[in-house]
Amino acid sequence: MKKEKKKASEVLSILSQQWANVQDIMDIAAVGKNKATEIKSKIKNNLEKEGYKLPTHLIPMVEVIKYFKIDINYLKKRARDGDCN
Repeated sequence: MKKEKKKASEVLSILSQQWANVQDIMDIAAVGKNKATEIKSKIKNNLEKEGYKLPTHLIPMVEVIKYFKIDINYLKKRARDGDCN
């Protein structure tokens, strides 16, 4: 089953949250639950190694943005220019 890509405005809406869960990662990256869980665990483990304490099922959205190297300005431009996929 192919995951549907989100529009730029939808991705921006998700990225505007403070915390990310597995579903958010699934939506941002258009991946399945297993891959999203793997990504979340990788980010969480890196942060915990640095001494951060995190809520059980959440990671900071800023870390998700860094992990995927998301260009927020580009998404804003895409959203403003017609919000196509």
